[in-house]
Amino acid sequence: MGDAVKKLLIIVLCLAVALGVALYFVRASGDTEPFADNTPVVRDIDAVWVELGALCLASLRLDMEQIGIVDYGIFKQPIMVVRYRPNDPKAPKILINAVVHGDEPAGLETVATMVRRLVEGKCRLADMSVDIIPVVNPWGYAHGKRFNKDGRDINRDFASFNTQEARVMKDFLQGNNYNMMLDLHEDPKADGFYMYQYGRDSQNLARATIEKLRREGAPIEPDRWKTLLRLDDGLVDAPVWGLWYMKLTRQLSLANYYRLNNSQAVFTIETPIKAANLGTRTRWQLLALQGLIRGAFGGPGDMTQ
Repeated sequence: MGDAVKKLLIIVLCLAVALGVALYFVRASGDTEPFADNTPVVRDIDAVWVELGALCLASLRLDMEQIGIVDYGIFKQPIMVVRYRPNDPKAPKILINAVVHGDEPAGLETVATMVRRLVEGKCRLADMSVDIIPVVNPWGYAHGKRFNKDGRDINRDFASFNTQEARVMKDFLQGNNYNMMLDLHEDPKADGFYMYQYGRDSQNLARATIEKLRREGAPIEPDRWKTLLRLDDGLVDAPVWGLWYMKLTRQLSLANYYRLNNSQAVFTIETPIKAANLGTRTRWQLLALQGLIRGAFGGPGDMTQ
């Protein structure tokens, strides 16, 4: 067999593998059929905006603003940002988002607790500017579904932007750069806590945060492969090339999009739904936020008390 034929076979094999992985990601995205208009509502999202609005009114440093609307006819809800602003306009900027998947509620409780602690003076962020997106997927949260009403997994739509929710986030992020961006998720299949970091040279910050969770009694997810990436003692260290691959296969997640466009310090926090109740999972997410923010910038105070 000549060298040219061998090279051709290698190229064909590589393309076949790439196609197979791409098809795997398409299947793994898990889109489903659109949901009916009479899908039962299981959570009161209006109550979320009422509470957060009242908390913002109680602090001169907090405000809440609508950044877009999700409109499914009989269901119409805003996507909101809660902002905390210090006196120093040059302070580090952080973004935290929650509830990209509507059946992962701990993220919302985590950021709501953080806002409560800010109002109470128990969370010291005097030297940081923070934007919080409490609910990226309002329909999914209200109905307890992973997807939006169209049956789309929003977290695989940040290359195509076919969903209303992804387009709202894209518009909000346009021209906004952050020193750190934190993406709060939950895993219904995991037995323990774990994190992703994206395109970072060092694992030190993530490792220190995972050790903090371990000392506080949180179970750490066992080592395993997650598609092409290795989960190693609670951490998935995703390379930048992997993000470009996800973009190429039209499966880019929100955190992937952050890393490619808005920040060089992006982390996804994953708590195990089946391993603990909502209160405990919220505490684990708060500990992870504290570890990452404090390790990078100093502060904040204890948000778990």
